[in-house]
Amino acid sequence: GAEGLVDPISLEPLAALGYPPFSLAADLDHPSDNDLFDGNVLASYLVSTGRFEHPISRRALERSECARLDGYLASHRLPAARVAYAFDHRDEFASDGSGNQVAALREEASAVLQ
Repeated sequence: GAEGLVDPISLEPLAALGYPPFSLAADLDHPSDNDLFDGNVLASYLVSTGRFEHPISRRALERSECARLDGYLASHRLPAARVAYAFDHRDEFASDGSGNQVAALREEASAVLQ
């Protein structure tokens, strides 16, 4: 369970969330304490940074994991971050981003992390 664990990004206790933590394996072969996140913070982190990798292990994420995170947000009535969309358009993060959809998503996601 999440008892005693904190979100690796926000450092807030996972037990204090009003919803279950999101599981994202740091290592696909070995479960660890770095596998549980506040899914809302994780989604915002991924979309605002444009780095689609596990925040601790730096393992490259699969599109299916991003889609699963979008489903998690919807099922727990959390704000949509459109993680899979941002993953599909991750090449736009390298551009200056003026006027594109990814730039708008990044801005919204960054606001959540403040």
